[in-house]
Amino acid sequence: MRRPDLAVALAILALLPAASQTAPQNRLAEARDIPLEEWRAMATGRTLVYRIDGELWALEHYFPGGNAVALQLFDGTCLQGTWDYEAPLYCFHWDGQGTSCFRHVRLGSEILVIETAGGEDTAMTQEMTGVSDAPVSCGPPVTS
Repeated sequence: MRRPDLAVALAILALLPAASQTAPQNRLAEARDIPLEEWRAMATGRTLVYRIDGELWALEHYFPGGNAVALQLFDGTCLQGTWDYEAPLYCFHWDGQGTSCFRHVRLGSEILVIETAGGEDTAMTQEMTGVSDAPVSCGPPVTS
């Protein structure tokens, strides 16, 4: 399995119906940014499930004892990296792929992850729909 190019993953997002990417946008003024300690308490040592328009997008595992993270996309490909926080942005530095930044917010009972570009929210919004203690099944690509 080869590692995906971040541009390919973002291109896939662009193909999703516009309504799925913008539906929460008209309600985001009511959203509350999730503070770092609250996010760490929820995510450390766990795998978070993200969906776009109800469809599985990715699983993201936050390793305990540091800032390492693994992202397994819906097609099984994986990215490895690190993350950091500078209010209100959570930024992910993917090995060989660059950096992506997001706001993590609560909107009522929903947890949304909103992509940012140049410090501004974009229309790409994911919903976090689950938390598991099971790690993602990422590993080095198989070669023969």
